[in-house]
Amino acid sequence: MRKKRRETDNNNVDRLLSVEKVDAIFAGAMQEFLAHGYVATTMDKVTAAAGVSKTTVYNYFQDKERLFTALVERLAQENYREAFSPQDSQFLQGEPHIVLRRIGTNIVEQIDRQRQLLNLVRLIIGESGRFPLLAQVFVCNVDKPVLELLSQYFTNHPELQLPDPEVAARIFLGSLVHFVILQEMLHCQEILPMERDRLIDNLINLMTINQIPKSVIADRYSGTRQKSSRRKRTASGKFQTDYNEPKQLRSIRLTDTAWEKLAELATENNLTRSEMIEIFARKGFLDNQES
Repeated sequence: MRKKRRETDNNNVDRLLSVEKVDAIFAGAMQEFLAHGYVATTMDKVTAAAGVSKTTVYNYFQDKERLFTALVERLAQENYREAFSPQDSQFLQGEPHIVLRRIGTNIVEQIDRQRQLLNLVRLIIGESGRFPLLAQVFVCNVDKPVLELLSQYFTNHPELQLPDPEVAARIFLGSLVHFVILQEMLHCQEILPMERDRLIDNLINLMTINQIPKSVIADRYSGTRQKSSRRKRTASGKFQTDYNEPKQLRSIRLTDTAWEKLAELATENNLTRSEMIEIFARKGFLDNQES
C-alpha cells in the first residue's frame, strides 16, 4: 500500500515538474521570438532562456516550427477561455444585444490585457511573407474559432434577419480587431480617436437593427394552428371552396428550389410546409410576399 502511494506521489511530482518545464520553455520561446524574430531565434537560445537542458526542449518539441505552433495554440486557448468562458453555459444566454455586448467587450478587453498577444501578431505579420504557415497557424487557432462561434450564434437567431451569418460574423469580429490594431498597434489614438463603447454600441445596433420581437414571430401565424372549421357540401355532395386565392396560385407547380425555400421559410417561423401553404392560400400570395 505504501509502495503504491509513493509511486502515486512520484508521478504527481513528475507531472508538476513537466508542467513547470513546459511553462519555462514557452516563456523562453516567447521572449526569444519577440526579441529576435522567428528566423533569428534558435532552439539553443530558447534553451538558455528557459533554463532547461537542450534534451528537455527537444523531448517536448522536435523543432522550432513545432515549438512556435504549440506556443500559438496555448495562447489561443488561454485567450479563448478568458474571452468567451466556454465552461459557462450562460455565456450565450440572453437577448442578442446583451450577448453581443458581452462578446464584443470581452474581445477588446482580452486583447488589450494580453500585450504579448499583440506583439506576437506583429511578429506573425512581419514573418508571414516568408513563412505563411505561421500566419495560418495563428488564424486557425485564434480567428477561426471565434468566427465559427459568432457565425453559429447568428445562425441560431433568425430573428436578427441577417442574410449571411458568416459575413455578419466577419463584420463583427473584423470591426473589433481593426479597432484594436489602429488604437494599440499603429498608435492612432490621436489621429483616429474613437471610444470603445461607442464602436461596440453602434456595431450591436447594426447587427440587431432588423430584429423581429419573438412575440411578433409567435403571433404572426398563430391563427394557422387553429383547427379549420368543417367545410360545407353543395347539394350534389361536393365540398364548397373555402379559399379565395388567385386561380394561378391553385394551378402553380412548385420547382425543387421553390419547395426548398418554402421549407426554409416554414422552419424560420416554426411551422410545417403545409401550414405555410395554407397561409399563402388564405391570406394571398402577394400579402405574404410583402410580409
